[in-house]
Amino acid sequence: MQEPIVKMIAGYFQALSHPTRIEILQLLRSKGEMCVCEIVEKLEKDQSNISRHLNALKTVGVLEFRGEGARSFYKVKYKDVNKILDLVKSILHAQVKEGQKVLEAF
Repeated sequence: MQEPIVKMIAGYFQALSHPTRIEILQLLRSKGEMCVCEIVEKLEKDQSNISRHLNALKTVGVLEFRGEGARSFYKVKYKDVNKILDLVKSILHAQVKEGQKVLEAF
């Protein structure tokens, strides 16, 4: 794989690698498009913090932005990002099961 592609992939995963960003994606998954003010309220974090994370996700193409007057709306641009999160959860679940088997052997 060529270096520019590797860097793009790494940047995508880097954008996903913050707990607040995962929370945002989970919220948008269940609600669809949301106003920044709604995201701030649901996650109980300050607006500047949420806006910074939304911008990071938008920059790499994970989120799509729409302005309506003074309000800003975001939604997941490509639903396949949900598959990535599901895959990671599945891997983590398998790892926990493996760990349980090791503990049961004691």
